[in-house]
Amino acid sequence: METTQLTTSLRRCFKTEGHRLVFWYDPEREFEGALTTLDLDGVSIQRLDEIGALELKVKLELEDTTGQYLIYAPFAEPDKEDDWLLDIKLYNHVFYADRASVVLNELGLKLVSLRSHIAQRLTFCRSQDRLERLKKWVQPDDVDRDLDLKMLAVLTRADQPHAFNVLMRIYEGFCEDGTCALNAAPKVWDEIRKQDLTEAFWDLMERTFGYRQEQPTLSDLLIRLLVTDLSIALRQDLPTSLGHFKLGHSKQVGTAAVFLSSWRGNSQYSATYDELSRTVEQELNIQDAIRGVNVAALAEAQTFEVIETHICRLLRDELVEGSVSSEAFVSLLRIRCDGHWVRRPSDGVFLDYGVVYRALEAAFEILALRRQYEDGLSYPSAREMTTAYRNGLFRIDQNYRLFIEAADRVELTGGDLLKVLRVAIEKAYSGWFLDQIALAWGGFMQPAQGESLLDHWQIEGISNQQDFYPTFIEPLQKENPQGKVYVIISDALRYEAADELTDVINSQNRFQAELKCQLGVLPSITSLGMAALLPHKELSFKSGTADILSDGLPCASLEQRKKIMATVEGIAVKAPDLQAMKRDQGREFVKDARVVYVYHNEIDATGDSASSEEKAFQAVRTTIEELDALISHVLNNLNGRRVIVTADHGFLYQETRPGVAEKSGLDYKPAGSLKEKKRYLLGENLGTDDKVWSGKMQTTTGAAGAMEFWVPKGNNLFHFVAGARFVHGGAMPQEVLVPVMVVKSLRGKAAEATIVRKVNVTQIGGVNKVVNSIQIFKFIQTEAVSERVLPRPLLVALMDGDKPISNVVQLTFDSDSSDMNERIKEARLVVESGEYDKKKEYHLVLRDAETQAEVERYPIIIDLAFSNDF
Repeated sequence: METTQLTTSLRRCFKTEGHRLVFWYDPEREFEGALTTLDLDGVSIQRLDEIGALELKVKLELEDTTGQYLIYAPFAEPDKEDDWLLDIKLYNHVFYADRASVVLNELGLKLVSLRSHIAQRLTFCRSQDRLERLKKWVQPDDVDRDLDLKMLAVLTRADQPHAFNVLMRIYEGFCEDGTCALNAAPKVWDEIRKQDLTEAFWDLMERTFGYRQEQPTLSDLLIRLLVTDLSIALRQDLPTSLGHFKLGHSKQVGTAAVFLSSWRGNSQYSATYDELSRTVEQELNIQDAIRGVNVAALAEAQTFEVIETHICRLLRDELVEGSVSSEAFVSLLRIRCDGHWVRRPSDGVFLDYGVVYRALEAAFEILALRRQYEDGLSYPSAREMTTAYRNGLFRIDQNYRLFIEAADRVELTGGDLLKVLRVAIEKAYSGWFLDQIALAWGGFMQPAQGESLLDHWQIEGISNQQDFYPTFIEPLQKENPQGKVYVIISDALRYEAADELTDVINSQNRFQAELKCQLGVLPSITSLGMAALLPHKELSFKSGTADILSDGLPCASLEQRKKIMATVEGIAVKAPDLQAMKRDQGREFVKDARVVYVYHNEIDATGDSASSEEKAFQAVRTTIEELDALISHVLNNLNGRRVIVTADHGFLYQETRPGVAEKSGLDYKPAGSLKEKKRYLLGENLGTDDKVWSGKMQTTTGAAGAMEFWVPKGNNLFHFVAGARFVHGGAMPQEVLVPVMVVKSLRGKAAEATIVRKVNVTQIGGVNKVVNSIQIFKFIQTEAVSERVLPRPLLVALMDGDKPISNVVQLTFDSDSSDMNERIKEARLVVESGEYDKKKEYHLVLRDAETQAEVERYPIIIDLAFSNDF
């Protein structure tokens, strides 16, 4: 051993550990020559071959009772009965200079008995790098099994010297080359074997999980851990084909569930869990094993991905068959959406189950509304039907969009998983809802008795689109003469999409959005809707054409609208151009304007083309995101205080391509026709026809002159040219009930009232003592989710300080129900095996899953009177 190592080790004995006397026996006189080179400041060296034991005893106990001495003996340590200095040594320290002893001292271990254990681990200790990393974790009171665990942690480069971390790192090694095969040992396992730590590893597995086999293997251990985890989560006995893999009925069984929960929840290693569990599920044919297991029994099982797929299929089938229970469906959906296979990052390769559940939830809502209106749609007046649509009937349109949007994404990786449900939803929407709403609304277009909407295009309680400027803009200008009003016009933004956008805006601090409605012009087309929204005194048509004029001026192009806006100290700009402006540039651009019209076009540009109409709902999603960003840009960067978002018209969209039944049956073009499209026809002296709804433009747009229109009844079309799944121009509520969203930027106390926060959650039931290995804790969401009170995802676990001692369960509290019973959730926690002090205070801890901030910490006593609940 080098002199510097001797000096370091001896200094630790005197300085760090505080020994006054250190005895050093060197029977081979191996280090005698190094005595004179030792640099031990303040320490005297005494040689037992130069001073007698009695003389030294007198010197140390009577003459100098405070000085530090290194007592060197160039001979072996005498037997206890012959050792005159035994009593002194008992309360001081004996230094050993063999390799094992040096390592013992270097690690700062107290137990001298560990010398022999370290001697068996000298292969490991030959690497100074390994030794240095081991030092970080070693504690003076460690015993042999502690030391072995920490050596395993060093070899596997685990984050912590814990059995869970070591095992995760070993299994990580199975996937390091891009494949996950359990038939070949990973490199890290070879290293463990080289360092003679395999026996120590399997002893650790037995202590931790109760795993013991005559010929243990990593693959067998993994299989048994996974099957045991499934058995704990399953609400019935394991399938017969799996039962023999379950770990024995020992107190360590629950630790398997705790470990796998920790593995699944570890962002660094969860991808390995996914790959290895897929490998095992194929090996054990889990798909067949669970085929007869009902969905309720699998509710909390997260072990294998195939369970998630199985549950999705069962729920899909229940929806299609109409056998689903509302309460059970919602409860199960919430449990599964908090699970691992939904929360894992989506990689675009494997199925995104969060999207699947969004599709199932949207389908559930559609079918629930279908059952609610089983007898059809019927309203006493157009006003009441409009109110009903705005109060909830529009949710069918919204959920249809959300379903198609999600189902399209699922199809990319999930194949035909939702195919049969897609057929059922299309039947409910296109084959029932559109027909029913067309029939009900058509009763007010041309009623058998009373005034028709075609004769009086007005609905009590909502304004007409041609009155937009005096109704919404001028009052704001009068209220704040020096301020600006921003108007964002998004082509084909329909009411249901604006409702979702309103929720998005109201989930942000300082912003307040209110959704209103206006009756759009008829026909519901871009040229007429855009003209109606402009400031004007009179709309009219250019002689001999169907071109609309605003106060005698053309208004079809942006440049033409700029001229019209200039008459009211306003400007017009395209949304991408305004969005591209930096703050100072944008402020300079709008500086002199009292009103700013911003034109956005994503939905109509996509849907109005036959080549892209199937992407209409994707365009709606893009529109919601872009309008959210645009509103924020205006309010945050351009000093905007008010933003009004509206549209020129809405639209109809259905997956099913229209057939003969959807054609109006009109087989001629009237003589006075000037313009014909799929959903409308404009002209003069058109006359009437039983196959169409007809009227005067002066009635439905306020435009002067003799221009008339025809539109197909209901959701029918005149012809199918240039696409026919995305249409507008007709009189259906989805086309003519145009949204008007008013957004305010608030300040001061008003802004404080808009602060967005997450719902409060508290424990109920008063459980403060755990007496079983499985304990259920209940929590209640104390308030309903709303626009300003957002869902709260919580991670729930039992903790010893900051160390989890149970599985970690995620619960998302997102109920908007006023019924408190519907806001209760429960966490089923499995306690890790171990010795627990009945007098010690452990804790039930709730952490925010998004921020990791601690929300609540409840004191818990653990007294496992019955440790085996498995």
